Amino acid sequence: MSQEEQLKIMQLEILGNIFDNSKDDIFIIMLKNAEVVALNTLYPYNLEIKELPNNFRLKNWQTRCAIELYRKIGTTNVQSYSENGLSVTFLTGLISTSLMNELIPKAGVPK
Repeated sequence: MSQEEQLKIMQLEILGNIFDNSKDDIFIIMLKNAEVVALNTLYPYNLEIKELPNNFRLKNWQTRCAIELYRKIGTTNVQSYSENGLSVTFLTGLISTSLMNELIPKAGVPK
C-alpha cells in the first residue's frame, strides 16, 4: 500500500471525500507518528530499523492508527466527557488497546 493510497483512505474516512487534499500535510504527519509507534512496539530494542516493511497489513495498521491519532487532536487523553454531570474519563495510552494488541513485538538475538 502506497502513501497515496493511505492518504485516500484517510481522506475518505475523515473528510468523506477522496478528492479533498486540504488536510494531507497533517495526515502525513499522523502517518509518520503511527509508523514510529509501530516501530517502537515491533522492534523495541532495534534502533537500526527506520521504516516499516512494505507489508499491506502493517500499512493498513499504520493508516488506522493515523486516523485514530488524527481524531485525538485537541482531545489529548480524553476518553469520554459528560456535560451536566461533569464526568471526564482519561485514556491510559496514546493508542487504543485493541489497535495496539494487533502488534506483536519481535525478539532478536542479543548483540
